[in-house]
Amino acid sequence: MHSESTVEFAPTDEQPLLAKRQSWKGRMRSKWYRMDRLSRVLFSLVILTLGAATVSRILIEVFSPFDSRPITIPPRVDEDNDTARTDDERRQAVRAAMQHAWQGYRQYAFGKDELQPVSNSSNNKWGGWGVTLIDALDTLHMMELHAEFKEGVRHVANLDFTQAKNGYKTPFFEMVIRSLGGLLSAYEMSLDQRLLKKAKEVGDVLMPAFDTPTGIPYPRVNVSAGKAIPSDRVCIAEAGTVQLEYWKLSELTGIPDYHETAQRVVDLLDQADKPYKGLYPIWIDIASGKMDSGSITFGGMGDSWYEYMLKQYIYSRYEHDQYRRMYEESIDSMKQLMVRRSIYDPEMYY
Repeated sequence: MHSESTVEFAPTDEQPLLAKRQSWKGRMRSKWYRMDRLSRVLFSLVILTLGAATVSRILIEVFSPFDSRPITIPPRVDEDNDTARTDDERRQAVRAAMQHAWQGYRQYAFGKDELQPVSNSSNNKWGGWGVTLIDALDTLHMMELHAEFKEGVRHVANLDFTQAKNGYKTPFFEMVIRSLGGLLSAYEMSLDQRLLKKAKEVGDVLMPAFDTPTGIPYPRVNVSAGKAIPSDRVCIAEAGTVQLEYWKLSELTGIPDYHETAQRVVDLLDQADKPYKGLYPIWIDIASGKMDSGSITFGGMGDSWYEYMLKQYIYSRYEHDQYRRMYEESIDSMKQLMVRRSIYDPEMYY
């Protein structure tokens, strides 16, 4: 009997197999012919789409064909459009919106810190003094909502800022800008002495925050215990965005200690070592006063520090040159080191 045998051929340099001789073009051609008609059509569409997109992008980048044709949107003259309203109609619309918001707060959350509009309930996450009401007083007065303003003032006159709800640890910075600032502005508009009395009370209960080795404030205060909550560090927005309110409190009460205490923080930070002139890292070591950690930003945790430099210079009637110098140093360094121009549009910055 004859047995079947299998003979295997290995490619050699002298006699390479067909697959070895085939170029990449040949292999691609073979794959193309093995594809059915539908697959060929789909593959061709994909290639054409990618090619068209690439060519279009190159044309836009090189020739900017759309930039030379400014787009103009014709103004609408529809009488129902808001742009056709008179200034008085706009004022009344804004006033009505404020009335609507106040009525919702009055009905569901009066005297509480926040209205929760979805559930028509409230919370006291800011200490229970009605921070929404206090912060809204000056707006009510400006909009000549006098009945609502008087109702709010009656509530504020009976508040005790020396006691917080449930042992609440009061955030120093937030309480200054919302409650102290709100009471001061409402007082200046109405000259109601009850508001100044309560503003002084708020300023006093927060003063223990400055009881630190450097005078840089702790970020939280236990107003019920009359003392600050110790902390290792504080962000620069919290430490450097209280001076304007305490300055105004000193002017209205005739007590210079408020302004002098807050101003010492600015003086210390002005003289502190910084990685770049006019640019301040966001974290300050309270014990040493050094700024040696954290990013440099004009965004959250740093923004209001730079904002208050300019505000205080203007508030000083352009006489306190320290604030002007500090602000200009910061803005100059920001432009030099932090602002970049888009590679796609020379008029776009980030």
